[in-house]
Amino acid sequence: MNHPTAPLKGDFGILIDQVTPDDLGNPDFQAWAHGLWLDHGGLLGVRGEKLAELTPAQLVGWSEVFGTIEEKIQTAREDKSVKGFPILRIGNVKNEDGKIVAQLLQVPQLTSDADIRYNPETRRPVWHTDSTFRARPPVGSVFHCRKAPPEGAETLFADMQGAYAALPPAERQKLDGLEAVCSLAHHDKKINSYSPHYPVLTPEQRKENPPNRVPIVLDHPVTGRPSLYGLNSSTCAIVPKGQEIDPADLDKWDLEGVEDDSVMIWRDMLPTVTGPEFTVKWQWEPGDVVVWDNRSTIHAGTGFDYNKYEREMWRLTLVAEARARA
Repeated sequence: MNHPTAPLKGDFGILIDQVTPDDLGNPDFQAWAHGLWLDHGGLLGVRGEKLAELTPAQLVGWSEVFGTIEEKIQTAREDKSVKGFPILRIGNVKNEDGKIVAQLLQVPQLTSDADIRYNPETRRPVWHTDSTFRARPPVGSVFHCRKAPPEGAETLFADMQGAYAALPPAERQKLDGLEAVCSLAHHDKKINSYSPHYPVLTPEQRKENPPNRVPIVLDHPVTGRPSLYGLNSSTCAIVPKGQEIDPADLDKWDLEGVEDDSVMIWRDMLPTVTGPEFTVKWQWEPGDVVVWDNRSTIHAGTGFDYNKYEREMWRLTLVAEARARA
């Protein structure tokens, strides 16, 4: 391919520049880009002036190169979707009636690059991988920039394959035997504790959504490379693989929204694994498309001046490996 490429942080992440919408539909370009994505830790960005004109259908086609798209958007988010497509709109854009038609997540703006590293006192940025409470957590996401503020709103990514490889052998061996307990009920109650209007699960919903257990060290199903995994707001405990959980403990985690002390295993690692040698700060430009792999990265959002600027992002969720193509 004749497109210029640039590494984002050593072997982690890669940017392909001067890309057009036609490129995204080209099978040869798709195969090349997919290989780069896997070879660079599951973080790929494409950039080009004409990508600002990308249609929803073209974005869906590009996303399908990397995984099977989650087709259903939650009913509560339907008014925040791109009509007719499984694309969630994120930001603060409004319709002609002045109503925000995007999912608005208000988080602090970075004041310096030092803020990228996890701060145990503020618990910011909120580094995570997505939806580990699901029986089958999503494999990744696609983010497309339609409108970007001139400052702020960066997305942060961290290399969990590189972070795992950098740990001392004894620490890796210890983590290999652990798994995270991830509960949707815990996640919702935790948010409800500081945002009382956020709904919690009913007893029936809690039964329908039992905790999921995921390994702290995940071997990538395609590349086989191990990475740190299981960090999510739903993570309520870290236990030896297969260990039974006392129902009373689970009730406490779910109904009170408190974490078990064992979650500090992950939190204690965060300042190290989100250090500058493992992290990328993506400053968005209109047209940018970034694909990340939840199985080998963690990410965090940052804020901007919501009263001064507008932001519109389109997001698709990948729930499984890409379907085989004829």
